Amino acid sequence: MRLSNFLGLTKQLTETEFRNTFGNKMIDVTQTAEPVVDIWNYVEELVKQKLVDNHVYENNLVETVYRNDTSTFDHVLLPTGDPNIFTTLVIDLTKETIYGHIKLDLNQKYGLTK
Repeated sequence: MRLSNFLGLTKQLTETEFRNTFGNKMIDVTQTAEPVVDIWNYVEELVKQKLVDNHVYENNLVETVYRNDTSTFDHVLLPTGDPNIFTTLVIDLTKETIYGHIKLDLNQKYGLTK
């Protein structure tokens, strides 16, 4: 596993930047994905920004990992304590780095009930 080129900075993705990391289909690879970067320094910064709960960081909690169908990006969903709402890290698999993060509210995006 390669360490991220983390420089103490985080990048909040725009909706367009996030959408551009999808392929035609996202595949659940939670059980089979091998990490290409160490996300936890980045997550620690998100804790400091109050975007991730310290419990998630301390326990290395990952809800789900999705990969686009071209195997260029992973979406690592971190739990928030709210149903269907996740802090999502986007991993650029080709550059082996963290592209950025976004708050993903599936309730709002897809009309799910809480």
